[in-house]
Parts: sequence; C-alpha cells; structure tokens
Amino acid sequence: MLLHLCKEHDPDFSTISVGDLSDYAVEIRYPDEFYIPSLPEAEESMAIAETVMNFVLRKLDVGKKDI
Repeated sequence: MLLHLCKEHDPDFSTISVGDLSDYAVEIRYPDEFYIPSLPEAEESMAIAETVMNFVLRKLDVGKKDI
C-alpha cells in the first residue's frame, strides 16, 4: 500500500520491487504464528530491504552515515 501511494506522487517508485516484505511486517505482529524464514528467504529479504533503503536515501539525498 505504501509503495502504491509513493508511486502516485513519484513515478520513480515504479522502478523498485519490494517483494514479500509486507509479509514480515504482518507476521511480526502475531507472535502466536511466528515464522522463521529459511536462510535463502532471509538473504533475499535483506537484499530487497537494502535496495529499498538505498533508493529512498537517494531520493532524500541522504547518505547512510547521515541516518
């Protein structure tokens, strides 16, 4: 949903993929159904998260050292 809203204001957001990161945001809220991803799933999610972070930092013209 957040990506969709961002795309409405800035078409550059259409160039990134967030994969299934939303699943982790939902799963963490319900600890009774805790899910531990496999190593490949975790590595893929970390790569996606880093790509999104770098994209947003570039859009904000901010470096990692500034956050």
